[in-house]
Amino acid sequence: MLAGIVAGFLPNIVGQVLTAFPYLIAIVLVLFKFIRNEQRAPTKMERNRFSLIFVFIFFLYNYVFAIFGPLIFNFRQPGIFELWLNFVSQSEFQLMLISRLLIFMIPFYLISFWFYGKQAERMAKKMFG
Repeated sequence: MLAGIVAGFLPNIVGQVLTAFPYLIAIVLVLFKFIRNEQRAPTKMERNRFSLIFVFIFFLYNYVFAIFGPLIFNFRQPGIFELWLNFVSQSEFQLMLISRLLIFMIPFYLISFWFYGKQAERMAKKMFG
């Protein structure tokens, strides 16, 4: 969440890269833990499962904070709840939010699936011979 807040104050391209850092750090740490525990690289089914779970968590996290963020940060404003409820109930807003999140989720899925493949095999070989 901290990376997302800092990203809001930076230029767009820098902010987008900074937003991806927690995701990338998470996939690397989980892969290290998996390889250490299992002493092998993930199978294709495990790669798919890991990738889908990471993307789903990242999607939900971003969706929830995009919906509730304006309410949380403007809580002291009078009439904010009615304004927020009117804002989030618009289908155009929901479609725009979901489409923007999907634009990020598709490359994140592909990066995760790729990283848990050959890269994971190389890491497992390096760690366990």
